[in-house]
Amino acid sequence: MLTEIAAPWTVNIASCLILGFAIGHPGWGAFVALFAGVLPMALIVWGMVRDRIGNHHVTEHSERHGLIGAILGLVLVALVVQLVAQGPTEMIALTCAGLVTLVGIGVWTSGVGVKASVHMGVWCGVVAVLAVALSPWWWTGLILAPAIAWSRMRLKHHTGKEITVGAGTGLVIAPLTYLAIVNFPY
Repeated sequence: MLTEIAAPWTVNIASCLILGFAIGHPGWGAFVALFAGVLPMALIVWGMVRDRIGNHHVTEHSERHGLIGAILGLVLVALVVQLVAQGPTEMIALTCAGLVTLVGIGVWTSGVGVKASVHMGVWCGVVAVLAVALSPWWWTGLILAPAIAWSRMRLKHHTGKEITVGAGTGLVIAPLTYLAIVNFPY
């Protein structure tokens, strides 16, 4: 149950909507949520229907390479639209934070060969971004990280190393990217 609630697509949708509403741009929040959560999950379902992806958590290492590339493409489209339409800096920064974190996860997964936990990378990255963007109280969201990690390991979807790599990647890359964009706008 926890692994479903904390799935990357649901966490991405929630974080985009939360930030969008908090900065007074719910439409932009919904737009980014579409490209960061809804469409990536649609790609996964499409891959499952075509027997290219075994399950909605994409637990097979070999199934992740092309999917990460496709999701990067979706997020890049969202970023370009925001830049061209002069979207809010905070939403652009959130998109960049997700994009750079996904690149980091991709490097671990396809370059190094470690199936980094996207669940943990997204959860920890989103908590960190919301904490630096909105309120330090968001750091309390990290209290759930061990339970999410346990659920991923209990299901045998990840090892401790993969959990740690995913969590560390999100926790470091996402907030630093967000802060770089909002403090040094394009």
